[in-house]
Amino acid sequence: YDLGYRVWARIGRAVGSGREWPALSASQQEEMDGAIVMFQEAMDQGHILAARSIGDIYFWGKGVAQDYERAMAAYKVGAEAGDVGCQFALGIMYYKGRGVAVDYEQARAWFEKAAAQDHPLAVGMLGSMYHQGHGVTPSWRRARELYKRAIELGCSDVVEAMQILTQNIQNTFIDQRVEVHGTSRTDINGKCG
Repeated sequence: YDLGYRVWARIGRAVGSGREWPALSASQQEEMDGAIVMFQEAMDQGHILAARSIGDIYFWGKGVAQDYERAMAAYKVGAEAGDVGCQFALGIMYYKGRGVAVDYEQARAWFEKAAAQDHPLAVGMLGSMYHQGHGVTPSWRRARELYKRAIELGCSDVVEAMQILTQNIQNTFIDQRVEVHGTSRTDINGKCG
C-alpha cells in the first residue's frame, strides 16, 4: 500500500492534487497503473486505506476513466471493514445516485455509521436529510441537533444550512403567531406603517 500511495501522491502533486486530474503523460499513466495494481493487491489482503484509495481514484477519475461501479465496489470493502471515509462515500453515492439509483434509505444507513464515528460531513448530511425530508420524516428539531453537532465537529460547510433552517423556523413561528391572533400579515403591515 505505502509504495502505491507514494506513487499516487507524487503524480497528484505533479498534476495538481485537486479532485479532477488532467490527462496524464505516458510515463505518469504507467506509474498510475502500477499504483492501482498495488492498491488492489493491498485491498485484497485487507488493507482498508487501499480500498478507500481505489474508491477515490475511480470516483474522481484520477488517472483513469471515472467508474462509479468500481468506486462503489472498493468503498463497500472499506465501509464494511469500518472505514469512516468509505462509509461516508457510500452514503454520498446513494444520496446523489452516483452509479446507482438514488436510495435515501441506504444513504442514511451509511451516513449513520459514519456519524457514529464522528465524521462531521456525515453528521451534516443526516441533518440535511432531516431538514429536507429526504428518506426520513422531516424534523427541524432533529436537523438542528445534527447541524449543531456537525459544526461542533468542525464542519463549516453546515453553517449556511443551519442559518437557512433557523430562518425557516423563525418564519414559521412568525406566521403561526399571526394566525393565532387572527390577523393576516397584510393587516399587520398595514397597521404598522
